[in-house]
Amino acid sequence: MQRRLVTILAADAVGYSRLVGKDEDAALKLFKECATIIDERVRAHNGRVFGGAGDSVVAEFPSPVEAMRCAIEIQSQIAHLDEKLSEDWRMLFRVGLNLGDAVVEQDNLLGEAVNVAARLEGLSEPGGICVSGSLYEQVKHLPDVGFQDLGTKRLKNIPLPVHAYSVKSIHSKRSRKRLPMWGLAAATTALLAVIALPIWWKYVPGVSGNQTTGAQIVASSQPSIAVLPLDNISGDPSQEYYSDGVTNDITSDLSKFSGLLVAAYNSSSTFKNKPAKIQDIGKALGVRYVLEGTVQKTAERLRINAQLIDAETGYHVWADRYDQPLGDTFAVQEGITKNIVTTLAVKVTDAEERRTRLKPPANMDAYDYYLKGKQIWADPTKVTAEGNEEARQLFEKAIELDPNYSAPYAELSYVYVRAYQSGLDDGGKANLDKAEALAEKALALSDNANSHWYLAIVAWNKGNFDKSFSEYEAARQINPNDPDLAADMAEALIYGGEPLRAIEQIEEAKKRNVRVPFWYFWNEGKARYMAGQYQQAIDAINKIASPPNDVRLITAASKAQLGDIAGAKAIMAEFSKIDPDWSIEKSAEYYYRNDSDRQHWLDGLRKAGLKEN
Repeated sequence: MQRRLVTILAADAVGYSRLVGKDEDAALKLFKECATIIDERVRAHNGRVFGGAGDSVVAEFPSPVEAMRCAIEIQSQIAHLDEKLSEDWRMLFRVGLNLGDAVVEQDNLLGEAVNVAARLEGLSEPGGICVSGSLYEQVKHLPDVGFQDLGTKRLKNIPLPVHAYSVKSIHSKRSRKRLPMWGLAAATTALLAVIALPIWWKYVPGVSGNQTTGAQIVASSQPSIAVLPLDNISGDPSQEYYSDGVTNDITSDLSKFSGLLVAAYNSSSTFKNKPAKIQDIGKALGVRYVLEGTVQKTAERLRINAQLIDAETGYHVWADRYDQPLGDTFAVQEGITKNIVTTLAVKVTDAEERRTRLKPPANMDAYDYYLKGKQIWADPTKVTAEGNEEARQLFEKAIELDPNYSAPYAELSYVYVRAYQSGLDDGGKANLDKAEALAEKALALSDNANSHWYLAIVAWNKGNFDKSFSEYEAARQINPNDPDLAADMAEALIYGGEPLRAIEQIEEAKKRNVRVPFWYFWNEGKARYMAGQYQQAIDAINKIASPPNDVRLITAASKAQLGDIAGAKAIMAEFSKIDPDWSIEKSAEYYYRNDSDRQHWLDGLRKAGLKEN
């Protein structure tokens, strides 16, 4: 006899006979729809259906991980099919999975491995999955799957007991209702739509802003979501900053969960004030779920209506209305994030849960000044000395009103980072020292991603790359979904001698951000130059619609390295008309971890004709 180690999936329809008794033709048609889903998912995960009779299906997989993911997708898709039906016509399936040794008989598989999977299927809840201990050991590490230990079970006609586990993170409404992550009380509170941690997207300092279209979020077994700009319905256009701030806060808070893919804020914001079907938005942003709603802020109260929608079906997953005094806003800020991650069955670590428990500002006016300051970062016309000074005053006012509120210290730190990098005042390197002190103050009050982020920028601008990388990684641990953070870290990696790693991070960031900011391509161009990929560097820069003058240096140096000296010098001449004082000497002032990288950059600039001093 030929034998082989395989993963077996056994699925069986619950209540099939009851449905046949009601309407045989309709029941058969429904089963065929479900069987088609199972067959498509099995083939998508490199499996093969080899058996089944009547209302059951049996399949084999070479990989336990693929079998586990297939089972979850089967239950999720059948659940969505059921949502379109009345309660008494829904066809639920039980699924069992087992990893074991099977006997091969032509195209069929026989033996205990198959029998155990079938018995485990019988232990499963309708709409659920039950797995053996042997399979559990191979899939327990999966980030999007949770398990409940059922202990050792005696299975019919199986000589030895089998350790069994129930899968608890199935992406279907049925399982979500059974599995609240914070308990019933918290899940009830979670129905309130609220605001959360603020982290605004960053324009590269000193650069005018234009953005181009990029790729969608990559396909994944993880649930994915976009937070559309909440509509300001206060009747006062000056309150737009508040609704935008709430939208960004929710996006930022959701980005903290590693088990959830979140579309970048600036991608979702492309749909602001643009009517579109939810299904079209989901496809455009590459996400399964969409959060939308309205914000109305008065002098004393905040009213938010929010609804979570399945972008594939257009059905509402939940919706609720929130009306609270402004002072109570932060008391319920965990609600919306908890509701979403519970509804979507996102696996949450203890650290991620702790990060959603924010200490609210003692003075809500401080939060208001903070949001007004953040609005300046989103306005490319305010990347000026005047704009930076306006932001500084707003953040300082927030600190004055609440000296123990961490967020404005972090953003005030960025004011000084921006001033240093863009030369917006005469502070020079003293601005870096101020930025460092403020970010450390913010961290002393609350561990947050932005403070680590700004410390990272300060560190590499001071030539301390080890500290910079450490702070970037600390920020990414807190906010793993933020594509801007990953793309910004790429700049430090370029100067820190790791251009290939920088390219990888930028490519991943572009997949998360449908509306790719121009500075991604700027960083990509410099990274590819440093990696010796000169034509790819030129191609990246060419994707910027209205390139800033500094970007011409990358194109000129790349052309020069490719031997197109005439083309390089023509571009350098254009650059020097706008910035006649720039020279090789000034270009050499930047910190590089490796002097060979500095010389590589200066060599391209010299060949392109940049003056020495």
